[in-house]
Amino acid sequence: MVDLDRLKGALDTQRYGRSIAHVAVTGSTNDDARAAGDAGAAAGHVVVADAQTSGRGSRGRSWTSPPGTDLYLSILDRLPVPLAELPPLTLAVGLGVAEAVDELLRGAGKPAAQVKWPNDVQIEGKKCAGILIEASTGSPKGDAVVIGIGLNVNRTLFPPELTGNATSLRLESAPLDRSRALQVLLQRVEQRVDGFVRDGATATVQALTPRLALLGRAARCDDRDGIVRGVAETGALLFETANGVEHVIAGRLLPLP
Repeated sequence: MVDLDRLKGALDTQRYGRSIAHVAVTGSTNDDARAAGDAGAAAGHVVVADAQTSGRGSRGRSWTSPPGTDLYLSILDRLPVPLAELPPLTLAVGLGVAEAVDELLRGAGKPAAQVKWPNDVQIEGKKCAGILIEASTGSPKGDAVVIGIGLNVNRTLFPPELTGNATSLRLESAPLDRSRALQVLLQRVEQRVDGFVRDGATATVQALTPRLALLGRAARCDDRDGIVRGVAETGALLFETANGVEHVIAGRLLPLP
């Protein structure tokens, strides 16, 4: 289990994790964080679970959540950013997660973790984390966002459909203490979210670009092929096809051989 006393003693955040709820099993931490926000929870409130029964990723896909090995958490935040300008927040969170992965793997001889548009974090092309951000409107304390993060920490086995395409921090180094992993994750993500609010999307995109997976490479986005040219300040993928550079708002991006 995550040691909350140890976590709180080590945290160096302004908001994230200062209020935290730990549950053994839940359907979805995003749903729990949204409910906490509706009940008036403070910005930075975190829900972390040992297992999820209905974890979800982007575009309705499920997120496998075996018990006791990984981190499944959601952060409630209230940001002074209009909802229409929030899409790049996913990239800011991805950048924070990638930086946390680098810190946790320090000394393992691994290259820098990469952010794969729109919401994955990879180690040498294998997914180790996913992000799902959802808006929550109409709560007593105002509109909020729920930042859901799944980070593969200590699992060693994956479903057949993920084998070869997914990894964990343990598979890349050694077993890790989940309390320590959560501490680093919350600190790095808060820093990048606050930077996004303070400096805008331009700074986030500039910091993200060196970590952007598939940059300059041929890829397939849903039903069309092209070359990844970067990301726009709107959070859209810059995808060059035969028709020119398109701004892709949503899609599934896969490398081409």
